[in-house]
Amino acid sequence: MKFVIDKNILLEALTNVSRAIGTRTTIPILNGIKIDLNSDGLSLMASDSELTIRVMIPEKDIKKIDKTGSMIIQSKYILDIIRKMPADIINFEAEDESKLKIYTDNNEFSLNCYDINDYPNIILEESKEPITIKDEVLKSIINETSYAVSTQEVRPLLTGVNLKIVGDILECIATDSYRLAKKNIKLANVVNNAINIVIPGKSIIELEKMLDTDEDVIMHIFNNKILFKYKNVEFQTNLLSGTYPDTSNFIPNEFAYMINLNLKDFNDAVDRASLLAVNKDKNIVKVLIDNKTMIISSSSNEIGKTEEKLTIECSNKEKLEIAFSSRYMLEALKVIKDDSILLLINSDDKPILIKSIKDESLVELILPVKTY
Repeated sequence: MKFVIDKNILLEALTNVSRAIGTRTTIPILNGIKIDLNSDGLSLMASDSELTIRVMIPEKDIKKIDKTGSMIIQSKYILDIIRKMPADIINFEAEDESKLKIYTDNNEFSLNCYDINDYPNIILEESKEPITIKDEVLKSIINETSYAVSTQEVRPLLTGVNLKIVGDILECIATDSYRLAKKNIKLANVVNNAINIVIPGKSIIELEKMLDTDEDVIMHIFNNKILFKYKNVEFQTNLLSGTYPDTSNFIPNEFAYMINLNLKDFNDAVDRASLLAVNKDKNIVKVLIDNKTMIISSSSNEIGKTEEKLTIECSNKEKLEIAFSSRYMLEALKVIKDDSILLLINSDDKPILIKSIKDESLVELILPVKTY
């Protein structure tokens, strides 16, 4: 193997495939990145056995190809090496089957490589009926729901995002049982077979980081895995096994209190009130709703207390006191792209719904917290 390539082109590809390198893998060779150089270009692949990412750099983007071949390079060092190389053009040359020389005119690295024969045979399979979705749409869906996935392994399914497609309607749901985020979109085409899968949250979040242009993403969905094809990237992840819980009954249809709020004013008030919250894990704040006034407060015996007052539009004149996690509320507000929101509440022990005034396709829910 021997070739010459532009530093920035290679660095972008390495950054993307490195997202699949696991931190706790028990298979040493999966700490490596597989590079295949042939007449079509340079392929880079990384996998932790659950998530696999392959990036193809076409032949036209490689300065020079002298000799083709395949090697497994150590991912721990290669990113830093390429990032810190002093020149924009970098040379690669296999010294033998287990050593790779990386050099410019003024510096040189010689890296030990893994045995190419030990790397598992990973198949990136395509389905017969792929689904197409715009990059910016998929990125938005992931951003608006994935924050609500559980980080606890006690209920593995809740660590993923539930993706359902019926006809031309795609629905994404994430919940950790204390909060929920749901987003619906209309696809360009009807999908013949209904789909109901759970994508690992950690995988889908890595995918979202890679989406940055208004191009098509092609989804190939199987019973146990999903492949996303985007530009020169193939992103395949295993699915979580099992049936995602039915969340349709969690969302109320009628509400005693409909409160219209300026998003920025409410966000800033909750943020400030949380500074003195007693429980720093959840940052519980209390809210008093009294006709056209909302008072957001928190207190600590050791630190002191704070109070924020907002003028609101409320459909109910009766007083209501309710408490919730400010962290959960702020994370829900962060994904809303609107100036105004609706808080929909029934009582101090029923779910709080947060909705954008303009975007009815996004629904967010958090459970209140009993403070007595």
